[in-house]
Amino acid sequence: MSSPKAVETKATEAKATEAKATEAKATEAKAVETLKDLPHKLFVGNLPFKTTDEELKEYFAKFGAVTEARVIRRGKRSMGYGFVAFEKEETADKVVSAKDTLKMEERSINVEKARPMSEPEPRPAPRRTRRSRKNKQAESEPAKKDDKVADKQAKPKEKPAEPKKPREVSDTIAYVGNLPFATTDEELSKLFAGFSISSARIVTNKKSRRSKGYGFVTFASNDEQAKAISKYSSEPLVVGERPLRIKPALKEEPESESATPETS
Repeated sequence: MSSPKAVETKATEAKATEAKATEAKATEAKAVETLKDLPHKLFVGNLPFKTTDEELKEYFAKFGAVTEARVIRRGKRSMGYGFVAFEKEETADKVVSAKDTLKMEERSINVEKARPMSEPEPRPAPRRTRRSRKNKQAESEPAKKDDKVADKQAKPKEKPAEPKKPREVSDTIAYVGNLPFATTDEELSKLFAGFSISSARIVTNKKSRRSKGYGFVTFASNDEQAKAISKYSSEPLVVGERPLRIKPALKEEPESESATPETS
């Protein structure tokens, strides 16, 4: 059983990790927002994670004058994509035409015209159906008999739904997200070789048996779990250029943890 101090420490670390993630997402959204009005802009995906803004600009400058080049980051981590804006539209068209030959550090990159964020189209108003005078008259007449029956058969008041109880975090199991899809149970276990663990499991689709991109590691004790999470919060674990997300798993139905693998 975990000591009160260990539980408090784990809760504090979880809150700090969540706060960092929220701040990082806000940074990413702000960066994209500042670039949205630039003309002749291209989206560049599948970038090497070490690429800087300067390197991105220098790479595309061979096609023509670049007005802006930005690698999108979440906090300090590159998200593997960015935007490049050119002085002339024909320069952007030239780059798109050559997209099948573009590589950075032997890595094929994706290039396409950046799409502006547009507002949702308004829904068309529902068509009015013509009704006969007879139907209109029938609808306007007071239904006294129905009112009396409705009063007698009044529905009882529904009980307010009980609020869901917050799910507790596990003392020994850690959730590991953003894993490469080819990662096996054995490889996941080796990632935590420096800690005492009892099992490591990749979560797969029941029908296809393919990895969902995340898994769970069961540690021998709460102290081992806390050490691993604390270490990889300050020193992110990277596999195949993918920074892993590691946090305490939830006790009930751990498979329901959300895990959306980031584009590599």
